[in-house]
Formats: sequence, C-alpha cells, structure tokens
Amino acid sequence: MEVKGILYDHHLTLIGPYTSLQGVFQGPLWYYLLAIPTFLAHGDPWGAVVLMLIISMSTILIATFFMNKLFGKTAALFTLFLFTFSPEAIAAATYSWNPHPMWLLIILYIFILFFVVERKLKYHLFLWPIIFLMFHFETALAVFFFIGTLLYLGIFHRVVYKTKFFVLGFIVGVSLFLPQVLFDIRHEFLMTKSVMRLFQGSTQGLTVKGEDYSYVALVKNHIDLFYYNFRTTFPRDGYLQYLPQVVLVYLLFSLGSVFRKKKKDKDTSFAFIHMITGMVVIMFLLSLLYPFPIRYWFLTGFQGFFLVLLGLLFSRTWEKRIGKVFLIFVGVLFFFYGSIRLYNLYALPDYGGIAKFQGKIDAVKTLYQEADEKEFNVLIFTPPVYTDVYDYLLWWYGKKRFGFVPRYEKGDSFFLLIEPDPEKPWSYNGWLETVVKTGNIEYTKQLRSGLIIQKRTLNENKK
Repeated sequence: MEVKGILYDHHLTLIGPYTSLQGVFQGPLWYYLLAIPTFLAHGDPWGAVVLMLIISMSTILIATFFMNKLFGKTAALFTLFLFTFSPEAIAAATYSWNPHPMWLLIILYIFILFFVVERKLKYHLFLWPIIFLMFHFETALAVFFFIGTLLYLGIFHRVVYKTKFFVLGFIVGVSLFLPQVLFDIRHEFLMTKSVMRLFQGSTQGLTVKGEDYSYVALVKNHIDLFYYNFRTTFPRDGYLQYLPQVVLVYLLFSLGSVFRKKKKDKDTSFAFIHMITGMVVIMFLLSLLYPFPIRYWFLTGFQGFFLVLLGLLFSRTWEKRIGKVFLIFVGVLFFFYGSIRLYNLYALPDYGGIAKFQGKIDAVKTLYQEADEKEFNVLIFTPPVYTDVYDYLLWWYGKKRFGFVPRYEKGDSFFLLIEPDPEKPWSYNGWLETVVKTGNIEYTKQLRSGLIIQKRTLNENKK
C-alpha cells in the first residue's frame, strides 16, 4: 500500500516501515526499491518476489566471486553450496520483507571491511555507506554494525582511520540519513524524542506485557537468539536435527586450530578468519549491553558471517583425507534434505490456505462474481486487524479486471470477507457482534482457502 501511494497516488514518503522502537522508522529505500518491480509488473505483487530472487542471486554470486578471488575455487564452491541449501537463504529468496535485503548488504559489508583491514583504504568510500544503508532495512542490526565496526577497527586496525577516505566515506554514509532527518524536522523531532525517552527509562514498545527483562533474562535471551540464528543457517529437520550442533563443534575446533598456529606473514585466510570471528564476538558482546529483548528478525542476514567462514574452513579441511570423508558425508545430507525443501517449496502444488496469494486472490474474485461484477460494499476482518493485503488486492485486481474498487461501508446489501485466526478460529465473532451488528444473513460461504464470505442485507426497519 505504501508503494501504491508512491507510484499511483504520487505521495512520496520520507520514512519506511516502522521499527520495534515506538515512533522510529526505517529509511524509505525499501519502499522505493519495491516500487521498481511493482511499476514494471503493473502493480502485480509477484514483482516483489522477482526482486527478492534478484537480490538473493546477487548475494550468492558476490559471495562466490570474492571467495574465489581471495581464497580459490574450493572455498568458493563450498560457499556456493552452503548458501544454496541454507534454509534462511532460501527463505530470503521466497518472500519480500524489509529485513531480507540485509543478506546482500551484509555480504558486501564482509568483503569491503576485509579490504579496509587489508589497508585498501579507498574502500572506506563503500564501507560506511553500506552500514548506513542498513538503517533503511533493519535499524536494530544496523546500530550493532555501526558500533561494532568502529570498535573492531579501533581495537585491531586503528591505523585505517588515519585517511581522508574514512572521513569522506562517513560523510557519504551520513547523507543517507537525510530522508529521516527531514521527516524528523517536519514532525517536531518525533524520532529523536522517542530515542531520548529510552534514556529516561521508557521501554518505548521494545518489551511486551508480562515479559521478564531482568538482566539475567536478557542475557539468556541474547544468547538464545544468537544460537538460534546460527542454527537457522543449516537444515535441521529429520536426520539433520543435530546438524547445527555438529557444525558448531567443528567450527570451534577448526577456529581453535587456526588460532593456535602462529600467524604467517601475508596469510590472507588467517586475517579473514580473524576479522569474521572478531566481528561476531564483538556483536555478541554488544548485545549483552542492549537492555531489551532481541527479536529474531533483528539478526536477519547475520547467517552470512557463518556461511562465508565455513566456506573457507571447509576448503582447508578438504585438503586432508579424513576431511574429505567428513565433508562428503555432510554434503550428501545437505543436498538430500535441501533438495527436499526446495521441492516442497517450489515443485509441489500448494494452494496455501489463508496465508498465500492464491487463496486471497480467489476470495477477491469470488466477491466480484457474487456481486455480478457490479459495484458493492464490503467489510473485512483479519486477525491482526490491519486489512492492507486485501485493500491492495481489491485495488489492484478489482480495478484492473472490473474497473472499480468496492466501497468499505455498509449499504442496503454488503459482503463480509473474513480471515479466521488459525489459533482462535472463533475470534471473528466478536467483530460480527460489535462492528458489523446489523443485517440479515443471506448466505455464508467458506472458500477452499478457509476464508469466509458472507452476504448481508439491511431490512427496512434497520436501514
């Protein structure tokens, strides 16, 4: 709906999706990025999925290219393989969500940071803009990257700050905040005040009612979330349910072996492993200072650190005979279960119920058919209250196919479109008894998807 506003209602925006922090918004780049495929697809929501495919493929190709350039074909092939069958990487290519472009930004960040560490100081011109671009997609993680990068370079590579490229890159990065700054000025510093209230003890929506946010509980939450993020990097169902634990043990032993050996001069792989490990540790330690629970989406794309690190470590293990046996065994399991997942996602016919596009668009078609393609009134119920999905589909499909959009009000006759809550299938009854109230029920239809369409008419006494 925001993209519709930009493209078709000519309402430009200075902010993107809201964040968990009340009154603070992401940058608007996500909406303008979505506007490109939406325009090319004439409003078809499928355009957003194509965009995610392009972003995901770009992520894999960039990771493979730089791993090959830095560490050779073996490391590149292992990295490619790991990305291809990572469940979260697959998810990022499957549906559009504003944190998902973080996958691409994080992969670019990893290699550009490494070039800076290797004293290729011109890459400051790319490093800081990429970090500030993250504020347009997942602000919470962007904050950790910004502080973490300053700390890592300050602790291990302080000399790289002594260049004009750092200043120039930082200035370019800060300029990407301009839309949010203009929004803040126009709205009496709404976002600034919200951030300041945090320092005055307000949680500003970062906790939910009844949630324990004592320090011990928070530390446990942060450890659990980082571990969960690591686990989601790999297939973990069926016989592979313990694969993340096996990979973690392998990772710890491999890192121990790497750091026990004396660093060789110009050992590129050691410097890369040191950088990845250092950043992951710093980001985790920073999380321990964060006085609120971490939500799982805060770390979207952080799995990229583990994938490129394992791609390099696997290539080193491959040089040993026993390592080949281990990796072939793990690779076969990856391929088998990853292929099953891909097949289930894309090959099997899946109508999808109330959660997927086909069921929703069929409900929209049914409304127009039941109204004999004449103008009608409709009221919509969804469990989260917001009706933006159906608002968009009625605007896009209805206007394109039938030339009009229904009125969202009661009339002499009107339809109800009801999306039942799978966990509380009776919950819409409260809506019927409070918001709808009036009208005689002509008929009720439950569609194949589980969505419900009901037609009501007002009699003379109730008009």
